Amino acid sequence: MKLLDLIKLVDGKLLNIPENINVDITSFKLDSRKVVSNDTFIAINNGYLYIEDAIKAGAVCVITDKNIHLKAKICIIKVDDIKNAILEIIALIRDTYKYIPLITITGSVGKTSTKELLSFILKNDYHLLNNEGNKNNYIGVMDTLSKLNSTYDLVILELGMNHMNEISELSKAIRPKYAAITNVGTSHIGNLGSIKNILKAKMEITDGLLSTLFVSHKSLKKVKYHNINRCKDVKVSHIKVSDKLSFKLKYHKKIYQINYNIPNREYITNILIAFEIATYFIFDIDYIIERINNFEPVHSRMEITNVGKYKVIDDTYNSSYESLKGAINYLKKSKNKLVILGDIKELGIYNIKIHKKINKLLKGIKKENILLVGSDTIYIKGIHFKRNEDIISYLEKLNLTNYTILVKGSRLMHMEDIVKFLKKI
Repeated sequence: MKLLDLIKLVDGKLLNIPENINVDITSFKLDSRKVVSNDTFIAINNGYLYIEDAIKAGAVCVITDKNIHLKAKICIIKVDDIKNAILEIIALIRDTYKYIPLITITGSVGKTSTKELLSFILKNDYHLLNNEGNKNNYIGVMDTLSKLNSTYDLVILELGMNHMNEISELSKAIRPKYAAITNVGTSHIGNLGSIKNILKAKMEITDGLLSTLFVSHKSLKKVKYHNINRCKDVKVSHIKVSDKLSFKLKYHKKIYQINYNIPNREYITNILIAFEIATYFIFDIDYIIERINNFEPVHSRMEITNVGKYKVIDDTYNSSYESLKGAINYLKKSKNKLVILGDIKELGIYNIKIHKKINKLLKGIKKENILLVGSDTIYIKGIHFKRNEDIISYLEKLNLTNYTILVKGSRLMHMEDIVKFLKKI
């Protein structure tokens, strides 16, 4: 792409006259530390502070929403809206590699786990590109697709959102061939106002969809789309949860045994979606089952560790009522149990109602074995603490022998600090 084409694409204006007006624009970077020769640096957030560093590293062009005046004779493009500029570049990259199938996954809970499971199933047969961790907004998608080239066979992206229209913008830009919604729950209900609006926001994933939408969870049973796969050709029975999530999976009149390494029945939906999509790319069903059974938990998502005399369930990546329900149901199978919970965030007007509802989940667990931290957990019956450090001090005095300890809370609560302490005892 030539410079003048890029300026037109992002609806920008040139702040200076570059030494080479015919420079070729071939690659984009959002992080100045990763810029190499001939890259275009997109200065997001406070990235304008590092424009000179990017130029020194070899950037031939800079896109910014600030009025930047430098002596360097490279192209500096000023745009009014950096997000729109990035979305246009994402669409350009996608159009360049439109022959590469792209799968998108969203949902209130389980999108990262589903993405990682599907990637694990397919990665030995396909050269895959997917977003790392939870880089699922327009910045994360841009960062991922900036790596796309003709050597890749398949792209798998999870898409997240906090507000309406976020997923729609991304879906229209990346035009996925396949899309999946894991479920619809209460995550971000404070921003969106209702489950109905959350569903509407998740369904935005179809705005740019080229082919099939995959759903399985009961919260999506009434969803309508002209080309929908509800995973109905996959039947589940004989569900057991112990150290693993075990069940029988029936597909095309043949029965397979699933022994999944995450002992939470809420993950069944994730497994079914990953299985169903995988059958579009791999015909050896026994191999798909083998990969499912060999998949290891994503870090801090129902990650179970035996620490000497006790067991720790690290589910601190994030929290919602739905994901907490599955974790507690597993914990209840343990004889000696300790629950350590932090606030669930972004609940808005539903905050009190949902936190009070957690008391029903905890029924049967002694109040002295429920440790709580945060301003919103005051609606949960148990022992309340002001800080994570106070819980740690309390734990130091306890005899935790033969206990199973669940630690969970929203990301802002930094519950991983408690896990780190427990694993060091």
